[in-house]
Amino acid sequence: MAVRKTLAYVLAAAAMVNTAYAHAIAAPAGQLNARTHPSPTCDPGQTVTQTATTTVTSWKALLTITIGGGTHTETVTSTDICTVTATETITESTTTTITVSPTATPPSCPTQCPPPPSCNNLGFDWAYYNNSARNTDTTYSSFHPDSFKKTAPLYVGTTSYVGGLYGQGSAETTGPIYDSSRSFALDFFALNHHAYIYACEGGTYTVDIPYANDGAYLWTGAKAYSGWTDANADAKALYNQPDHVAGRASFRFDVAAGTYVPVRFFYGQAQYGGGFQFIVTAPSGQVIVSDQETSSPYAVRHSCDGTTAPAFPAFGKEI
Repeated sequence: MAVRKTLAYVLAAAAMVNTAYAHAIAAPAGQLNARTHPSPTCDPGQTVTQTATTTVTSWKALLTITIGGGTHTETVTSTDICTVTATETITESTTTTITVSPTATPPSCPTQCPPPPSCNNLGFDWAYYNNSARNTDTTYSSFHPDSFKKTAPLYVGTTSYVGGLYGQGSAETTGPIYDSSRSFALDFFALNHHAYIYACEGGTYTVDIPYANDGAYLWTGAKAYSGWTDANADAKALYNQPDHVAGRASFRFDVAAGTYVPVRFFYGQAQYGGGFQFIVTAPSGQVIVSDQETSSPYAVRHSCDGTTAPAFPAFGKEI
């Protein structure tokens, strides 16, 4: 009986981290069908709730006082000359909640970092392929993304986010991918994604693959546009099938502000269920691409002038 792969996140001992320099490229322009995506929002006016607890202690004394030859007992709260026969202490706690607004803009909301011109070009191009490679070892060695360069995909679309989980239950053998209107087989398939990350701020960008089941490959820079191979991938996250340990990887690259950086991400799914996560973070800490269903103005399929960041070669005709 085959053992179904676990989809829970399994942390690897350490993430692979590299540093490289990525740059924009020039190539003949072309376009796939485009689609409009909403712009993300950032709320610097968010409030922070602080809770303070104050403890108040009070006392009362039961006093015996002799007045005019008679004796009576009463409760007082002053300290006159008297005989104290008993003392009781009461502790009362009160809790107050204060809501305040921060005086500084959160670091995830850059104050001045304009996106590139928009022309119905947001998001990633992606393609779906059949994939016959079964995972039987620690590195999914039977899967070769570069073998799909000349393979015609079964489906081509665009997406504002990258990532997902597939085949979560034994009955879930087919289903949609991204926001497509059709269902796909959720095992033995591959997904090819590409786009440009626009660096509105210069510095070190980070691409994280926190989870991959079965295989994920990343390319950045000129080789993401053409010349990409299994061997020159910047990062690989590969599922260890015998030990049922998910793949994990991270890659960093430095880039100047105002640059379009080509990015390619290839995912392979073998037997049973699987999935992956993909996160791109700017130097300021702002997440500009993830597996959440939100759109970023900094991820585009091509530049509006068609030459600064030309459209990628068509799927099935890649170089």
